[in-house]
Amino acid sequence: MRRFLIAIAILGAACSRTPPVKEYQLKGQILAIKPDTGEVLVKHEEIPGFMMAMTMPYKVADAKLLTDRQPGDLITATLVVGRTEAHLSQIAKTGHAPVEDASGPAITASSMLRAGDAVPDTNLVDENNTARPLTSLKGHRVAVTFMYTRCPQPDFCPLMDRHFTALQREIKNTPGLRDVRLVSISFDPANDSPVVLKAHAKALQADPAVWHFVTTSKEDLKPFAAKFGVTAEPSDEGPSVITHNLSTAVIDPDGKLVKIRPGNNWTPADLIADLEAAPAPAR
Repeated sequence: MRRFLIAIAILGAACSRTPPVKEYQLKGQILAIKPDTGEVLVKHEEIPGFMMAMTMPYKVADAKLLTDRQPGDLITATLVVGRTEAHLSQIAKTGHAPVEDASGPAITASSMLRAGDAVPDTNLVDENNTARPLTSLKGHRVAVTFMYTRCPQPDFCPLMDRHFTALQREIKNTPGLRDVRLVSISFDPANDSPVVLKAHAKALQADPAVWHFVTTSKEDLKPFAAKFGVTAEPSDEGPSVITHNLSTAVIDPDGKLVKIRPGNNWTPADLIADLEAAPAPAR
């Protein structure tokens, strides 16, 4: 009996064990600070074993870490990476230097879609190398997000994948959402070919009847993504490193915008509410 109880205890501990986090040392320069969201934009050197040099926003474990910090500060920091999120747990200032132009390509409010606007079409190609313009999904409520398969930050593109995986599950389990389609648009056409997107879709167990992975040419992508408030540019560190933001949108069955949710601070429940607020297609 004692051995049996010990075995149960060991099994229980193994089942409750959370995936281990990893810590990396980061060295770079602060470009911008958002105290309201507890984020800091850092242009950093290569993180050996994890990430190439790039410019990325990071959440901080404690907002107090941003006290007395300012753009231009040179820092070293500890990056803590878990399965679903990453944050900076320590930040130490090592110096200060002028910030090079970090404004990036400007997107004005007038260039973005507004609720009720018709969503423009573009030459999207899906994971089967088949033309998949958004107009082909008219008659469906559509959720659209932007991502790229090589994104290393767990709370950026991989988070969008996890959210859409949850949405796919909800769509299949909810009769009132059966018309909804999901579209993940890659802003890395140089790497995310249909073959790469198909492998990515398979890894996520995406149902091709519900969830499409698409991309388009660099020339078509930039103005199209800008309509949703998305910028995605190769960084100075190399063409495989993309400095980008995030945006997710809901489109009604007539191809008109319902809502845009910028960034990654939304949940699957939020998007389901947006989809349910859109008129369902006529039967």
